[in-house]
Amino acid sequence: MGIRSSPTLALLRVLCPDSQICAVRSMSSLRNSAIQSQNISYPIKPTGIFQSCLSSRISSPSRAFSSSATAAARAPRPPAPLFNKREDGVRFRARDLSALEISKIFGPEQQISVLLGNRMLRILQERRLTGTIDVDLPADIKKVVTEDTIMTGLEWLRKRYPMDEDAAILKRIEREEIAEEQKLIKRGQELGLFKPQSGKFDKPIEKEGDVYGKSVLQEHREANERKNKLEDERWKREWMEGEARDREKLKQSIQKNMELRKFEEAAVMEAKPRADPTVRPALAWVQKHHVRATANDLDTSKLSKASRILPSLCITLLTIGLCYVLAENYEPAPRHERLMPNTPPAAATVIGLIGTNILIFAMWRAVPPAWRLLNRYFISVPLYPYSISIVGSIFSHQQFRHLGANMLILWFIGTRLHEELGRADFLSLYFSAGVIASLTSLTAHVLQNKLTVTSLGASGAIAGLVAAWCMIHANDKLTIALLPQSWQETFSANGSTFLAAIVFVEIASLVVLPFRLRMPVMDHWSHLGGYAAGAVAGWLWKGRKEEDRRRKRKKEGEGAWGWFGSGR
Repeated sequence: MGIRSSPTLALLRVLCPDSQICAVRSMSSLRNSAIQSQNISYPIKPTGIFQSCLSSRISSPSRAFSSSATAAARAPRPPAPLFNKREDGVRFRARDLSALEISKIFGPEQQISVLLGNRMLRILQERRLTGTIDVDLPADIKKVVTEDTIMTGLEWLRKRYPMDEDAAILKRIEREEIAEEQKLIKRGQELGLFKPQSGKFDKPIEKEGDVYGKSVLQEHREANERKNKLEDERWKREWMEGEARDREKLKQSIQKNMELRKFEEAAVMEAKPRADPTVRPALAWVQKHHVRATANDLDTSKLSKASRILPSLCITLLTIGLCYVLAENYEPAPRHERLMPNTPPAAATVIGLIGTNILIFAMWRAVPPAWRLLNRYFISVPLYPYSISIVGSIFSHQQFRHLGANMLILWFIGTRLHEELGRADFLSLYFSAGVIASLTSLTAHVLQNKLTVTSLGASGAIAGLVAAWCMIHANDKLTIALLPQSWQETFSANGSTFLAAIVFVEIASLVVLPFRLRMPVMDHWSHLGGYAAGAVAGWLWKGRKEEDRRRKRKKEGEGAWGWFGSGR
């Protein structure tokens, strides 16, 4: 049962003759209209609107609105009839209660008049029907009646005329929500968010059954959803058909590059069957980034040996120059300004290097979107080298065993060497030895036409640290710290001998002999380049320190002779 709105001008013209002007009562709330709609169960007293329509005519004719007020309009109007302002409620029975009935309901001591008692009960009944039981009674009643009297009348109504007051309250809430929703819909139509098909507010749409009209935002959303669906279907179709296309690209690349023909079978195996994104979305996501990181359409047949080596050589020289500037101009920060003030500088530096290597390793293993970046700048590929990769490759590992072995040696050798060299010289040696080792490996593989051999890892830079340590302690007896104490004396030698033995093993590993043992694939050229760079750096650093000591002794000797010659 819906709410009937206030009478419009058209309704008044139907109810009233053309020569009448109906005095319209101000609608303070929608409660009266709701109650009037239930006149089948409860007789309704005629409202002021209908009484005024049936009453005497008003002599002054109606006129259109204008900007200037007439004398009649400026004249003070007589007050509206009292019944237009007073709230009378709704009748709960055909006749009003008598004085005796009012006295029985409220008690003789309350002295409630017949008119006041009947009006108060009618208003309470209206509150019950409209679900507005929480609304206060009119002020003229509350002035002369106590709360206990009001509750007595309400309890009498509940006993004599029971009804579901909770349901009425819920209907009231629903009506208020609908009214607020209609207000928002109209506002949306005014702003253009909704488009009523009839051009009028609240016009029902026969085909869709939607009273709100078609939302512009909904149209855009549906269009975008259709577009995205088509894109997804197209991408899925291209993805599933891309397997054969990738195999064809690999075969064409192999035909263009003579050095790849002997690896045809292994290369074609890289084009693995692709997973259906709807069935195995995670595997398809990983495969997508794998394909994206793999360059199958590179034409490397026109690249010469010089074009593969010279750009990396330039990056190597630039790196060595920057390392020299760092070693000559670095000044240690005060302890309170360091990132890890309570950690020794040697440990802090080595921990930073180890952390960087672990981060790159994690990206290789767990971040497929990073594979394209890593394949370009963190691995050395002689077939199509990126010059900056000779720097990035010294922080790159793909196997945990490779990473663990290198980081263990870096910790034991790096912390000790850092204590002697200092942070600037240590980092300069690490980067210089690393890029020289990478350049050595790249040059050797390019000159030997081994263009499919890839190289990565920090072993070249660590080899430089080991060689520098051995050269600085060339005359000192060294041993392996991991050996038992009883074995360290047996397996010990001076630094130069220890370095020579390591280099000999690396060179022997490069020679193809019938009795050569099966060993893990290692980049021996990179190791040899790192040993050479570290040995030269250690020899130069040791010579500079000896020169500084001689200069210092000479200065101290001159100072002593000067003091002796002065006769003091």
